[in-house]
Amino acid sequence: MSTTTTGSVDQAAGLRNIFGAELSRVICIASTLDPDSTIHLGHGTAHSIKQLGHRVLLIDEIALSDRKTMSGFLYPVRYDLGQVFTSSINLARSIKAIEENFWYATSVKLRPEIAHRFAKYPQLDQRLVNHEIDIDYIVFPTIDPQANIVAYYGSNIKRILVTASDQDSLKKAMVMIRQMAILQIDEPLSVLIVGGEDEAAGSQAFEKLHNASVSALEQPLDFIGWIKALTAERVELDPDDLTWNPVSKGETHEFVMPMGFFKAISAKITS
Repeated sequence: MSTTTTGSVDQAAGLRNIFGAELSRVICIASTLDPDSTIHLGHGTAHSIKQLGHRVLLIDEIALSDRKTMSGFLYPVRYDLGQVFTSSINLARSIKAIEENFWYATSVKLRPEIAHRFAKYPQLDQRLVNHEIDIDYIVFPTIDPQANIVAYYGSNIKRILVTASDQDSLKKAMVMIRQMAILQIDEPLSVLIVGGEDEAAGSQAFEKLHNASVSALEQPLDFIGWIKALTAERVELDPDDLTWNPVSKGETHEFVMPMGFFKAISAKITS
């Protein structure tokens, strides 16, 4: 860790001690990738931010039924943030300390509670302050960044879109841009392109997406960059003969993110 980073983090901690806790910054990472890859990119990003000396809470909201290679949550938990927003449990019971400066919580139950109008404010960032839980960044990876859902996590929201460069992914990206543009007022939306033949192809995909976004939504985009990523074939265990075979349903491949991805996105977040 550099001296500059350590000094800035220590200074921020000192200011909090003097003036009181400040609201966490919410990092909404909207992804057109498959659910499993989206969870992993959020997890890796949260860890990368933690390595810079910040206190990070990772929110895991993707339902278990949508996961293809994961049999459960990243970490064992008993309670869900959806129960917090319906006043069923205390906030502290839903957040699990994993290691120094890194916390984890699931939020699978929040969307249904919002749909049934049972979930109530205050937002998560304010709840953290009320419970004297000091978090710098709330990292929220999602495949469905509806503005009314994201708003439950806080008021200071940074939105980042991660998308592959193929045509189907760019179409999904446009839908997500429309969802996020509702609250992304007068600010370009950051975009990171993943995979594809080379950087030139990634830049071309961004230009196509940017032009479509400006034309249809008047929403400018900010190109974070292109990250080369490998794809790995998904396999599943045959319970009869205990052999591994290609998956029979859903996505047949998943992205394998290089460390450069997490460094690029965490640098953008904390700059």
